[in-house]
Amino acid sequence: MVYQRIIYFLLAVALLSIFSCNPKQNRPGIASIFEAIPDSLLVSKVKYAKGFDLYEAEQVRKLVVYHPELPETIIATFYITDSSVLAAYNMSDAQNVVKINSNRTAVFSATQLNAFDKLLLLGHVTGITESKYINNKHIKEKLKKGEIIELGANNHYFIEKIMSLQPDYIFYSPYKFTANHLLKATGIPLIPFYDYHENTLLGRAEWIKFTAAFFDGYARADSLFRDIERQYVYYRSLTSGVTSKPTVFSDKYFNGQWYVPGGKSYIAALFSDAGADYLWKEDSHTGSFPLDYEVVYSKAHEADFWRIVGSYGDQSSYEALAEENSLYENFKAFHNKHVIWCDARKTAYFEQSSLEPHLLLADLIFAFHPEILPGYQPKYYHILK
Repeated sequence: MVYQRIIYFLLAVALLSIFSCNPKQNRPGIASIFEAIPDSLLVSKVKYAKGFDLYEAEQVRKLVVYHPELPETIIATFYITDSSVLAAYNMSDAQNVVKINSNRTAVFSATQLNAFDKLLLLGHVTGITESKYINNKHIKEKLKKGEIIELGANNHYFIEKIMSLQPDYIFYSPYKFTANHLLKATGIPLIPFYDYHENTLLGRAEWIKFTAAFFDGYARADSLFRDIERQYVYYRSLTSGVTSKPTVFSDKYFNGQWYVPGGKSYIAALFSDAGADYLWKEDSHTGSFPLDYEVVYSKAHEADFWRIVGSYGDQSSYEALAEENSLYENFKAFHNKHVIWCDARKTAYFEQSSLEPHLLLADLIFAFHPEILPGYQPKYYHILK
């Protein structure tokens, strides 16, 4: 009996020594940092955006990305920190563990590149796409020097170049949600950027915090966003007492359909904040949806204003609009010269406007209610002459 006890004791000691010699067994999982924090104390750094949450504890950031069409569904969780911190944790319980401050980042959206520029992080970018649509002079200069390489154009990715460059991760805007994105074949971590699905402009602008989370740029992002928020809230307050709201509709007929911003979209929210009555405000879509010309005409032909963002080849004149489609002349807003026009190329609208929502708002307030902002000089939108 004594002999058996000695054997059991020796076995226990041996097993204990085996596990104690394996440091991996003693290291906590990185996800456990946040699991140990009560929900009441785990507060997201996100105020307006619906597409992501950002938490921070023990020098680790947890970034949660939600499905844009199913808000309660998590599609990705990233844990972001530096190498010295990673060494203290077991990674077996978490996917998408990302080292902070990568110097080999690919960014496949002009909107995201603008955030990198604002955050002074362009030095971390090594690959982009669609360079011909980019106006940023710093990026163009880096392209010429070969410091940034074009990895895609005309809706095609240059897979061989991507594999050769081997970025640590790729920021991209998936305009159609799919689990089988072509870029997944590269094996490079993909970071989905769904800012365009937000239903407020402040929510969209807050994605600058999303970008900054992967770098030592969060303090700057928070400061920039607070300034954006302050200016937007100020301009919005100017229309709080407006009682006479002009009606407005948006966009144009294209390829047999008229894509109308949904009533829960950030465009609809922008119209409301600018003191206008959007004709599709009761709709439930968060993005644009297609309608036949006849449906749009029946609802919008008497609207006071018509908002258009001109594409890169569009001519900004009533004559050009009529030549494009003679049916446009049937709208009251066309006849009264109340078309609110934005030249996407000259203004760099698709690059810059998401981080200047206060200027978009001020522009539209000036269009709808010029008496509120006398002498204002619009940046993006103006009444077409």
